[in-house]
Amino acid sequence: MSDALAAELVEDADSIRAAKGLNLSLYSTFAVTVVFIILAAAFGIHPEMESERDGVMEGAVGNTIPITWNQPVYMPRHSECIDPSNGQEEGYEGFGIGYEPSLAIDGEGNMFITAHKDLSWGGDGTPTAPIFGGDPGLWWACTEGQGTSWDYWASWFWISNDEGKNWSHGADFDPTPGNMITANYLAGGSECLGDEGDIAVDAEDRIFYLDTTLEDNWWHVFTDGGNTYEMNTCQRMNTMAGDDRPWVAAQGDGIIHYLGNSGAPPPECTIDSGRYWYYHSENGGNTFSQCYSVPGGWSTLSSERDGPYVYIAQENADSSSGTVHIRISDDYGRGTGISDGTWDAPLAVGPRKGNCPEGYPVVNNNEKGTVAVVWADCPNGNTGPWEMQFAISYDHGETWENWNITPNWPGLNMYPFVSITEDDIVSIAYYGLDLSDNYTEGVPWYLYAGALREPHQFDNWTFSIADPTPLHNVTAAEASSGDTHALHDFFETVVSPDGTWMGIAYQQNVGQHPNEADEEQRYIKFVRGELNEMQLGSIDIESGGEIPIDFTCDGADKSPQLMWSEPPNGTTSLSILVDDIDAPNGSFIHWSVSDISNQTRSVTTGTSGDGVEAVNGFGNEGWGGPCPTEGEVHRYVFSIMAYNESSSLIGKGTFIATYER
Repeated sequence: MSDALAAELVEDADSIRAAKGLNLSLYSTFAVTVVFIILAAAFGIHPEMESERDGVMEGAVGNTIPITWNQPVYMPRHSECIDPSNGQEEGYEGFGIGYEPSLAIDGEGNMFITAHKDLSWGGDGTPTAPIFGGDPGLWWACTEGQGTSWDYWASWFWISNDEGKNWSHGADFDPTPGNMITANYLAGGSECLGDEGDIAVDAEDRIFYLDTTLEDNWWHVFTDGGNTYEMNTCQRMNTMAGDDRPWVAAQGDGIIHYLGNSGAPPPECTIDSGRYWYYHSENGGNTFSQCYSVPGGWSTLSSERDGPYVYIAQENADSSSGTVHIRISDDYGRGTGISDGTWDAPLAVGPRKGNCPEGYPVVNNNEKGTVAVVWADCPNGNTGPWEMQFAISYDHGETWENWNITPNWPGLNMYPFVSITEDDIVSIAYYGLDLSDNYTEGVPWYLYAGALREPHQFDNWTFSIADPTPLHNVTAAEASSGDTHALHDFFETVVSPDGTWMGIAYQQNVGQHPNEADEEQRYIKFVRGELNEMQLGSIDIESGGEIPIDFTCDGADKSPQLMWSEPPNGTTSLSILVDDIDAPNGSFIHWSVSDISNQTRSVTTGTSGDGVEAVNGFGNEGWGGPCPTEGEVHRYVFSIMAYNESSSLIGKGTFIATYER
């Protein structure tokens, strides 16, 4: 064969590798090049192979994506605003005090976090005095001697331009020393009053930040990864007053969706009733169509960045039970209102057997039509074991799969949040508490997360602790009153543009609050997790297909060829495992090979490479082919696993094949 043709095949293999992010090493010979082309096909690059997983059976394991967690970081305060005398726990004075964080990411991997400030630490006075009472006197921002932890009037706004390693304050969000009388609202940014907000990024990587107040909302626009502030003076949105939790989504060139939360109709809106109200802008938030009622309970919002789809997930009603439903627009949310615009009628996606505190059903989507909704369910009350429900659609919400994904423990699974990569890795994170000892004083809350590739009905999720530090320990007052609200109303997650890592912004409570009884100090943290997926394929066995007879007890009973992608950094050894998950006892090991070199990328048919074979379920060393009871279809999970020097699992790839005798 000509050198030109061989070079062309090498180039094709390299293109396939880049498109799928396999990070495979190219070999110099034509023969190995052909292997990699076959490998790419085995890894599911061709769309026709993706349809072979119809009729999913209960108990499927799914393709679990191991996550390696980096060191969590606290969000910073401006150094000139650090006040050691304000009552903060020693060592935490340099961190921003807040709760209920929102997190967004742009197409370059820049991230943005905002959080509700702790208004009780705003000085002797309070901006909420006219509504909620309290001292109406002066309240301060970053003023020496005033005992305040505020850096500026608005809610926190942090940015990271290095994928979460370091965080700073966004452009024009500088300290604003002074009091509420001397605040200059003509300065914009840090001097625009705000309590809590949400952030969205459109397809042009413009960052839109909505910051709520009791009287109205303020609007901020950034570019350049949050380093350029596009506003001059404080811009009033002229939308909703008294919004207790905004949700914002953006798409295209400045199409904005704002979902405002109010238990009563705002005066400027229609006479409809509803907790949530929808606003729409097509000019980057300069003007908004006025609010339209979105009847239902707790709700969230998401949209495609480039495509036309917009989604609202919500409880069907403010009721103790019912359903979770989704509203869909396939035309950028356009129209005169939710009821008579481009929005379809609500579609139920799953049950709701209880009424969790602030039980937001969270919706997220990618650009190719995958939409997912996750929600906590409380059929046993606030302090009984909670459930977690999940629904997913792969066709823009036309059809749905729904199942219970509750972790295998009696616990509380609060505020689950979902994110989706463009190639359908779905990650879920939540605040979790183990109820093995009931809801008693001292039981810790942790941050949990897990990820699956292309989950389908009845796939099992594996969740791990993302931050080893407890976020909060149940207090005596909480245990006696059944209060589960210490970590407040929500947190958020994102996935990187290339789908290789996820980020979580969340809350941790530390030490006694200096101004509130039975409360702790509240801090915002961020943690990044590496999605350590490996790709596993075989020339001998097709993923999702039937195992050829040569590799079973009815044939030659030889082990199959396997090949895999580059393992994660830090891998010191690899292992192979083949498991029958439909065996009478739930598991039967057909092949276990350990201590494979981290440089190995394949084993040939009938061999175990350089690994050490263990005894299989038949009692023999090495491979033991599938041999199910006649007439039964069994599923066999083929896995490659990567371990570090501490023998911790840091990477995994799987595929499933079947056999029937």
